[in-house]
Amino acid sequence: MKKILLSFLTIISLTVFAQSSLSIEPSESYYAEVGEQCVAHFDVTNTTDAEISVIVTRSFDSSYDIMSTFCWGITCYPPTVDVSSQSILIPAGESFDGFSGYINDMPEDKTFIINYCFSVVDNPSDKVCADVEFTSISTVGVEETNISFGVYPNPANDVLHLEYTAQQAADFVLYDMLGNKIYSDVVLNSKSIQLNAFEAGIYFYTFSVNGKNKEVQKLIISH
Repeated sequence: MKKILLSFLTIISLTVFAQSSLSIEPSESYYAEVGEQCVAHFDVTNTTDAEISVIVTRSFDSSYDIMSTFCWGITCYPPTVDVSSQSILIPAGESFDGFSGYINDMPEDKTFIINYCFSVVDNPSDKVCADVEFTSISTVGVEETNISFGVYPNPANDVLHLEYTAQQAADFVLYDMLGNKIYSDVVLNSKSIQLNAFEAGIYFYTFSVNGKNKEVQKLIISH
C-alpha cells in the first residue's frame, strides 16, 4: 500500500513540475481575405509569482509557400528567423500583449498551421506551445452566425465608423504595426470612434464573436 501511495504521489509531483509557467489562449483560427495579411494576436501570461524572461520559437511545414513573420515586443523578425533573439521580461502574474504572427498575401481558399512556442530563457523545457490556424476560407464561422459589419472610411481621418448587425456582441480590437493592442471595445450595434488621439499610420483591426476572429484587416489613419 505504501509503495502504491508513493508511486501515486510521484506521478502527481511529476505532473505539477511538468506544468508550464506560461499560458496562452489563441483563437481557433485567424481569417484574412485573399491577398491580405493574416494576423494572429494573443496574450502570453506569466502564471507564476516571479518575473520571467520569455522567447518565441516558430515552426511550420517546409512545403508551405508562404511569407511568415512574427513580432515579439518591439522587435519584428524577417521570414528567415524562427527564434526570437530578444527576450521579453514578463512580471509575475501579468500578461504581455506584444506577440503577433503574420502570413502575408494569403492565397485563395488555403489554411496553414504555424506552431508557436513560448519558453522561459532560464529553463527552455518550461514552455507552452500552440498550433495556430491561418485561413482564407471565408466560410469559417462567418456565415454561420450571420454577421454583417463594415469599417469605413479607410483611410480614415478623424472619425472611424463601425457598422455591425448581429444578435451577439462583438469585440473590436485595434492593433499598431508592432501588434500592440491600442484600443478595444464591445460592439452591440453601429458606432463611431474618434481618432484624434491616434497617430497617423498603418493599423490592423479584428472583429471577433465568442473569441473567434471573423476578420483581420488593415486600417490606415491619416490626419
